[in-house]
Amino acid sequence: MMDRFILRVQMRAVLPEGVVLHASSVAADDRAFVFLAPSGGGKSTVMNKLCGKTFGALADDSVIVAKGTDAVIRCLPCGSMKQNVGTENIHAAALRAFCFVEKGPNSVKFRINGRYAFYRAMRHSSIMAYNDITPEEQRQAAGFLARLFISFPVYIFRYGINDAPEELLNAQNTI
Repeated sequence: MMDRFILRVQMRAVLPEGVVLHASSVAADDRAFVFLAPSGGGKSTVMNKLCGKTFGALADDSVIVAKGTDAVIRCLPCGSMKQNVGTENIHAAALRAFCFVEKGPNSVKFRINGRYAFYRAMRHSSIMAYNDITPEEQRQAAGFLARLFISFPVYIFRYGINDAPEELLNAQNTI
């Protein structure tokens, strides 16, 4: 995980119209999908399974989601992802949807309410460095995240550990 100081700096750079999330992200055709889960919940596994055919890795472990000067909400890789070998061509992509990752026996995807998504994200500490920023910054970060969950589709994305990447791609492409 990235140094708390760096996360705090990144968070402050994007507030009040952005947030740094404990998540992974993939992108294709300028469409980004963000995967949220607690530590060990399968974010990186899903990202890795989806990469290579249609999707490319955008971010792993921490994702910046921010509103640009053109009012488009984009996902951006954090500095740690840009340091990985072979990631020189990673760039921002417009946010398409959020997926809460769950491990389970069968792959399934269903849409959830934005308010429930916000509750779930806060319960699992999805905002990076949340306890290291001021109460006003916490309010701004939480408010931006709540608005995102109301503005974009949010899904539960359950996958089996033995699921083939093609199954995950097919399930993801239906969003």
